[in-house]
Order: sequence, then structure tokens, then C-alpha cells
Amino acid sequence: MLKSVYQFITKPYLLDSSEDKRKIVGLHVILFLGLVYALADFTVSITGYNLNECIPANVSMITICLIGLYCLRIGRPSIAVNTFFLIPFVIYFYFISSQYSVFPIKSSIPYTVWFLVPSFLFILLFSKKSAQKLAIYYGISLIAVAFHLYKATRLGEATGLYWPTQELILNPLVIISLAFAATFLVAVNFELNIKELRIKTEATDAQINKTVKSFQQGILHMQIERDEMNNAVGLQIRKTNPAFQKMFKVNARELHNIEADVVFPKVFRNSFDWNNHFLHKKGRRATEIHVEHLEKWVEVYTLTPSPDQITAIFYDRTSCNQTITSLEESRKRYKVLLEAIPDIFFIIDKDGTYMDFVIKESEMVQINADDIIGNSIFEVGFSEKMSRKIFQCIQDAIHRDTIETIEYALEVEKGTAMFEMRIARLDDHSVISIARDITKRKVAEIRLEEAKQKAEEADQLKSAFLANISHEIRTPMNAIIGFSKMIGSPDFDIEEKNRFIDIIISNGKLLMEMINDMISLSKIESNQVTVKESFCKVNDLMVELYREYSFDLTSKPIRLKLSNQNANPKFGVTTDPFLLNEILKKLLDNAVKFTNEGEIEFGYRMEGKDKLQFFVNDTGIGIDEEQIKRIFERFHQIDNKTTRKYEGTGLGLAIAQHYTKLLGGEIKVKSEIDRGSEFTFSVPFKNGDGLLQIVR
Repeated sequence: MLKSVYQFITKPYLLDSSEDKRKIVGLHVILFLGLVYALADFTVSITGYNLNECIPANVSMITICLIGLYCLRIGRPSIAVNTFFLIPFVIYFYFISSQYSVFPIKSSIPYTVWFLVPSFLFILLFSKKSAQKLAIYYGISLIAVAFHLYKATRLGEATGLYWPTQELILNPLVIISLAFAATFLVAVNFELNIKELRIKTEATDAQINKTVKSFQQGILHMQIERDEMNNAVGLQIRKTNPAFQKMFKVNARELHNIEADVVFPKVFRNSFDWNNHFLHKKGRRATEIHVEHLEKWVEVYTLTPSPDQITAIFYDRTSCNQTITSLEESRKRYKVLLEAIPDIFFIIDKDGTYMDFVIKESEMVQINADDIIGNSIFEVGFSEKMSRKIFQCIQDAIHRDTIETIEYALEVEKGTAMFEMRIARLDDHSVISIARDITKRKVAEIRLEEAKQKAEEADQLKSAFLANISHEIRTPMNAIIGFSKMIGSPDFDIEEKNRFIDIIISNGKLLMEMINDMISLSKIESNQVTVKESFCKVNDLMVELYREYSFDLTSKPIRLKLSNQNANPKFGVTTDPFLLNEILKKLLDNAVKFTNEGEIEFGYRMEGKDKLQFFVNDTGIGIDEEQIKRIFERFHQIDNKTTRKYEGTGLGLAIAQHYTKLLGGEIKVKSEIDRGSEFTFSVPFKNGDGLLQIVR
């Protein structure tokens, strides 16, 4: 509360000095206390409780205090101090007037003296031109005391130094004169000191102003305006220098003692929030602003020389920022040029520490600057052996001025990358390292080598295929031609000729099968095989296959078994019946070929609710792991020798796998040597029917 009262009292005066503020508060206190005393005495007097009442004196004192307080509130403290000159009127009514005096005139002279003496001290403390006003008040006091002596018919007693009575030690006029002399000497000395300090201050201010005016940086000095609660509410511009005026294209008359909210919108526009920056941020602070309408970049340093003052220093950073921007654009331009080259550029010092780098953005290699800059080649992921080798190349490049080349592999986020590093001398203390990503080239070389191996292997396979196919074709053709001739010979009876006809038919079927495989392969390679979906009764298809292969296996000790999960004759699925039939035939042919005795089981079962799985199991010779990976390759046969135990073109499983993929599945194999094999594949169960099985 006291702080609020203090702010309320001092607000109208715009005082910088706390001493001046204390003087104003002191004046308020003295005048207010005098007013309270006078009002209290006046109240007691009019109620009749005061035997020594003096209403005119009370009224005079109330009037003097009110005038003084009014002058203080309108910001005229010097006039308020002058109200002390009216004290003799109060003294007159209290002690001199024969009509209103509360004491006998002759005995109240000491009261008049001691009532006048404190005013010397008040004038000394609160008046600016105290010596002059003390002299005036001294004259008024002498007149008042002399008038009192005159009214008391004791003027003659005041001619000596000592007062002849016991009322006072000294003469009243002497006391007044001593009080005046003491206060006057203090006032004169104070004013002389003040004058000397003012001269020094003015000289210092002039020097400071001269220095500030000569500053190349803009200077802005402001006063903080506060409300009754001592909260900062605004700024008033006190002083600027020519550099500030030139920088923001304003003149001194537009700035001096003007509210900041009036000037700043014109000077800074929307460059920054000046109220927040100047009023609400504490301590020494700096910020950079862009004054768009002037096309200037300005750095603002803010100082607070006193709690109510702010000084801002403005540095014009335009040319510096333009230079930085130009350098950044140049760096960006050269960086773009470097990034256009599919290489990574590193600057490495002679100790192996990375100083800078430029990298083209890629999915394969991503480098974080924090992981590279400042780190050594021994810390960024190279093996110890490779790090030593790179370090030695750096030393050789610096000392011999040669270009060193290294190839290395580096683990990156996407896998392993291959690089070719070239190290060249940049200066006596550093080298430039150009790392080129050769992963694609190396992969291409590896693939080329693999393709070469595959081509050679394919050539071998085709050679074996041609040899085999010539053998496969020649054998049935020889049988057909030979036995055809023998049929026409009269040396054989009808039974033997019928057996020859069966041999001709069997070899014809074999030849037709080989021709069909070749045609199927040709269609596959030319993408002429298409899926023609229709509803396929699966059980009918499986029964037909069972009948066909059961007839063919009558001559071999092999038992054929059909396992259908659903016995419903209507059970079926929408697929390509032809391709499904061909796949099963190829798998059954394969099982029959490699099974000498035992059992071949085939059929189907549901795989979940959305797939139908077909299988062919046999107890044949089996397939080892290495062969399983390759049995679906074209022309590949388990036995690729010219003289083979098992006939065939090596195309059956490759054709079956391709047809299976067209139907949306894939053939899978499980096999053990001499334990047999299991081939399975699944087709989507689209538009299935007959899911309810017949129970008997």
C-alpha cells in the first residue's frame, strides 16, 4: 500500500532522481500533517472543548496547507514551498493579535520565535533556490518578531545581545538571525556545490552527447512510463543521435519527448514487437530485426542504465548480412554443383580428422554432419586395418603430392555399399577425399559374372537338352519306324504284330508328349498362355486322372491311391480346368518316372477357407536339397548325362510351376533321398460349391 501511495504522490512530476521524489513525498507529509492538526484543532475549537481556541489561526493554517497540497498536485512544488511564507499569518492570530491570541502577547514572544525557526529548515530542505528564499523569509520573520515586540511594548528590550528576562537565553532577533545564518550558509554552500556539480555534469553530458553523436551506430534513449502500481505501461523517447536518425530516415523533432507508440510504428513498422522487447525482457539482450520498408537488417542491443531508463544501440548489419547471404548462395551454388557429381567430398586434416564434407542425397548413403565433422577416420566405422591404410594414404598424398586410391566396403543403413576413395593433397595440412559409390558397378560386375556363369550353365543345359532331346526323339522314332516296317513283314503272326502296334502307339505318345512340352514352353516364353476360368468339378477331374494313370501303371509294381477330402460329386471351384489338369499330369508323370515300386498318392484338401490344396506323394528315389532349389529350372534334370537312367526333357516341372503361378499359387516340395517326395500347390477357392460332404 505504501508503494502505491508513493507512486501516486510522485507520478505527476516525472522525476528521475529518487532524492527529488523523497522531497516531494516529504512536502506532502508535512502539509498533510499540518492540515490534520489544523482540522483537529478547528473541530475541537468549534465544539467548545478547547479553552484556548483560535479559529482564525486554524482557518489560516488549513488554508495554507490546502494551497500547498493543491500546488503539489498540479505539479508546482516551488509554489507549495512558498506557502511557508504565510506562516506569520498563523502566528499573528495565535500569538500577536490582541483579539484572538491564545496567550498573553508579552509572554508569547518565544512561541513566535520557535514557530518561525523550523520554517528555515523546511525551506532549506525543500526549496531549489533556498538561499534566496531564506533571505526573503528571514526578512518576513524579522518583521513578524519586531511587530510582536512592538505590540508587546518590548521592542526596546531587543537592543541588547541577551534577553533581559528569563524567557529566552538569547535575544529573539538574534535567534532568528542565527537560524537564518546557519541555514543560509548551508544553502549557499550547497548551491555552490550543486553549481560545481552541475558544471561538471553539463561538461560530462556534453562530452557524452558529443561522443554519442559521433557514434556510427544508432542510439535511442527512452524513459519508462509507469502506472500507480509501478507497472511499466509505455515508453517515451528522450534522445537519439544522428546515426539513428539517418538509419531510419527520421529527424530529431519527430523523436524528442514523443511517446514510443506514436513513433515506432512509423520507424519500425511490423519489424518486431518493441513493447515486449524493451519493457518485458530483463537484462542486456540482443536481437536482429529486418526493417522491410528500408530493406535493412539491424541488430539491437538493449541496456538498462537505471530502472526507469532504456538505451538501445542499433547496428546496421545490412551489408554484413548481404555478404553472408552472398557467401551462402555461393556455397549453395558450389554445393549444388558438387552434389551434381555422384561423389562424396571430404576435407580431412593431416591427423585424419574430418573438417567438412559435401554429399549428394541418396537412399543408399545418408550421413549426419554431427557424426562426421570433428571425428577421426578411426571413429567413423572403418575397420582398424582400413583406418590405418587411409591414414597412410593421407600422409603419402601430403608429403609426395600424389593421388592415392582405395576401394572399401562400408555398412550403411540400406546394406553394404562399395566405395572407391581417391585422396589428393589440398594444402600442407589437409587433403580432399573423393569417395565414389561404386556399389552399382560392383553389383553389375557381380551380376555380369553370375549371368556369365548362368549363360555357360544354360549353354551346358541346352547342350545336354539337345543331346537328350535328340536321344529322346530318336529312340521313339526308331521304334516307330522299325516296328512299322516289321508290321508289314510276313514273318510275324497277328499276335506279334499287335504287340508291335502297341509299341508304336506308346512311342508315339512319348513323342507327342515331348512335342507338347516344347510347344508349351514356346507359348510360355511368348506369353501366349492365358487363364480361362470356368467351374471345375474337382472330383470328376481327379477320378479321370486316377483311371488314366491306373491303366498306365498296370505294368509297374506301383499302387496308385486317390485321396479326396470331399466326396460330394458337386464339389468344385472356379479355375482353369485345363491348366489344373496339366499341372497334376506333370506332377504325376514326375512321380511315375522316379518311382520304381511302392505307392503314389494324390488328391486335394481344404487349406483354411479360401484355398484348395492339391498334393502328389510318391515313394520314389527322392531329391537332395541342392537339387530341390533347381528342379523348376528349364532344361534342368537330376541326371544331365548323355546316357541317363531316366528319360525326359527337363521341362515338365518348369511348365507346371509356371501354370501354377498363373492360377495364383506355387508348387512346394518336401523330399528325402530314398524316402520319396511330396509336391503340393494351392489355388484360390473362388465361387466354391459342394462344401457339404456326403456322409454314408
